[in-house]
Amino acid sequence: MTTVAKTAKTVKEATQSMEAMTAAGQHQMKEGLERSMAAMAEVGAFGKENVEAFVASATATTKGMEAISARAVAYSKTAMENHMAAAKSIMTSKSVQEVVEKQAEYARSVFDTYLAEMNKMTELMSGVTKEAAKPLNERMTAVSHLIQNSASR
Repeated sequence: MTTVAKTAKTVKEATQSMEAMTAAGQHQMKEGLERSMAAMAEVGAFGKENVEAFVASATATTKGMEAISARAVAYSKTAMENHMAAAKSIMTSKSVQEVVEKQAEYARSVFDTYLAEMNKMTELMSGVTKEAAKPLNERMTAVSHLIQNSASR
């Protein structure tokens, strides 16, 4: 084999090797780009779900605060009406003993009503807190799963 033939053969083999390396590199680059695009789409979807969870939490909190506020206003109105009725009743008393009895009964009913209302408000607030935290807890669980899945890869 002549030197020219050997050189041509070497050039041909080098060209084939270079084309094979280029093809392999392009293939790897394409796969990497596709994985990156898929990951970016996943990150975008994950971020969107996080925003939706925050909106759901804020909505639940707003509705809950409206319910708490409405209940507080209703309780205050009822308490004021009861106070006025008790004051009128006390003013119509015929004796000091009757005033003391009516005042004691009113104080007892105010205390009992207040405790019952505070229990109901506590339950309402607890429910609002749970409802508002639910979407955020779900996202925290999703983050935890994402971290576990990433660690196991």
